[in-house]
Amino acid sequence: MNKIKIMGVVVVIGILAFAGWSWLSQDKQQAFDREKILAASNAAAVVQLPEDYDTEDVQVRHLSWGKLNYYPEMITVKAGKKVQLVGDLERLQGCFRSLTIPDLKVNGQFAEGKETVEFTPTQKGTFGFGCSMGMGNGRLVVG
Repeated sequence: MNKIKIMGVVVVIGILAFAGWSWLSQDKQQAFDREKILAASNAAAVVQLPEDYDTEDVQVRHLSWGKLNYYPEMITVKAGKKVQLVGDLERLQGCFRSLTIPDLKVNGQFAEGKETVEFTPTQKGTFGFGCSMGMGNGRLVVG
């Protein structure tokens, strides 16, 4: 019973100390600025990727991570021409380093020394892609 009283006193003192600190520092606290926080969060979530390009033999597209998903979420390519998806290894982490496009039977991994996943889409359409765990997803549009 004595231990319970002591614990109760400690809890009350802790609450009063926290409340007093909060009250004393209230004038130093900045107002909550939701728009400023969202703008900073969005700026950090979306990265500037290198420019995508096509050569005579290959279509190079870049893939990263932003806003809790793959970025970009939609990639457009042409049918019948090899595609190289270049992964941003700095931002693609965990299962996002695996890439699967089930309808095209593409299963690849982005890893140190192997930053690209290559495949040649032979049919036109829109195909879903994602990580091996289904946490990230996107669309590959083949025209």
